Amino acid sequence: MKNIFIPIAVFMMLMTASLLSVRHSYNVTKDEITADLNRALALTIYDNNNQCVIKQDTIKAYKQLRTSVSNGNVMIAVSDEKFCDYLKNKKLKDSSFITFDIVDDDYKSSQFDDAVVSSDTVIINNGYEGNTLAVRGYTRLSSAAILGMSDQRMSSVFAISAILWAAFSWVYIKKRNKHSNESANWGGMYYSEAENCFYDASHFPIHFTPMQHQLVLMFWNSPNHSLTKEDICSELWPKKDDANDTLYTLIKRLKQVIESHTSLSVVSDRGKCYSLEIKKI
Repeated sequence: MKNIFIPIAVFMMLMTASLLSVRHSYNVTKDEITADLNRALALTIYDNNNQCVIKQDTIKAYKQLRTSVSNGNVMIAVSDEKFCDYLKNKKLKDSSFITFDIVDDDYKSSQFDDAVVSSDTVIINNGYEGNTLAVRGYTRLSSAAILGMSDQRMSSVFAISAILWAAFSWVYIKKRNKHSNESANWGGMYYSEAENCFYDASHFPIHFTPMQHQLVLMFWNSPNHSLTKEDICSELWPKKDDANDTLYTLIKRLKQVIESHTSLSVVSDRGKCYSLEIKKI
């Protein structure tokens, strides 16, 4: 887990698995409801000797309505007791019904809104004036209701695992960063690589100029925190032939900032190299 992207990737994989499991369980439950409606409709028609379960008066009312509607698109919902009783899932009884259309030259397949689940369409002859009817069974259920009826145990396992993994990763990374900061603390100063900032012992940022910051970072990353004058000049002023005076001024001002915030000091070794050392008491 040294790489922050690894725990993030694992978390995303677990959450994606949870969402896919939610969708799968939802689709399975919706398919089961559709199968239940198909079965109940088939048994209802069979119980009526393969004749239509729609009463003749309802068919007459349907015809009158269709002639009075300009586009001819009419659908009548019929609450049929037998159809509801044949449903295995008793939670569907109070919200289930049958619809029909007369199949003729003006027939248009009708659909309810998205808040319903329907069976397949069954074409039957009602034996009344030679009408052929397209019959469907419906139950009114919202997506949330179907989701509530589905088995979400597996998705819950993935979701809980993702949350636990995120919590564990956060605690682990926080402890690791704290340990890293403590181990990098030297002379009352430590460096945060993530923030590219130096802090004092009280965890307040030390305000260096850009050039001072660059030089301190060179000291920090150098073995024994020591640099030769040539190394500093070639890094900070690569195009300057003689940067001795500039270096002297930079070291002088940096030393004041370092010593006022930490237990460190910039020490010169005969003018040939400079070191960042803990001040001797």
